[in-house]
Amino acid sequence: MAMVSAGFVSFLFFRFPFNFTSVRGRNNIPRRGERVLFVSNHTTMYDSFLIAVAAYFPKNIVYPSLPFMNFAAQENFFRTWFSKTLFTLLRTVPVERRNDPWLMRKYVDFLEHNNLLIFYQGTRSEDLSVIKNGPGYAIAHTHSAITVIPVYHQGIERIFSKGGPKTRGLWRWLPRSIFRRPLVIFGQPIDFSECFRITETRQRIAAINQRIVASIVSLQSLEKFSG
Repeated sequence: MAMVSAGFVSFLFFRFPFNFTSVRGRNNIPRRGERVLFVSNHTTMYDSFLIAVAAYFPKNIVYPSLPFMNFAAQENFFRTWFSKTLFTLLRTVPVERRNDPWLMRKYVDFLEHNNLLIFYQGTRSEDLSVIKNGPGYAIAHTHSAITVIPVYHQGIERIFSKGGPKTRGLWRWLPRSIFRRPLVIFGQPIDFSECFRITETRQRIAAINQRIVASIVSLQSLEKFSG
């Protein structure tokens, strides 16, 4: 009920009637099944809701048995009773601190039976070439085969602030404009077959990360070309 309710509210805000998100490539997402890892760029703290709605709603409202998208949330989102209850019900992967040594293992274990969204840059950034080792580590150490979907989005920063010292307090939680048209593009599943032929672990993770960055950049180029 929490997943469907949050998705419904997010759908009303991001898709219709308050904003009109354009979604491309949704047919690249497996319709049924688990162990789907979404890797996306990161611009605002509301990106998770935008991408989840673009991927699975409104179909999940009518068919709540279909898979959902889960995501990680840092400890500052669990400080109040309301947000702690909400993110617990949404089955988020808790990140106790920025340098959590067990975080990657949490990702690997969670992907055994769930879908997960990871912001590969590790923080909000406009530089698509920046990547942390997290996604590569999780992909390299999964026990079962997973599907990795690259995601590129833009435009949500015109609705919400990117954060920072000038947007502390209530303002950072409220939209600064509406009736915008963000864009979310889901790419084809990434093929890591060549990367897994690399025997040395660090080199294999580095190759996986390079393939992720190349996939996201290609989605951005696709948007620019079509625009």
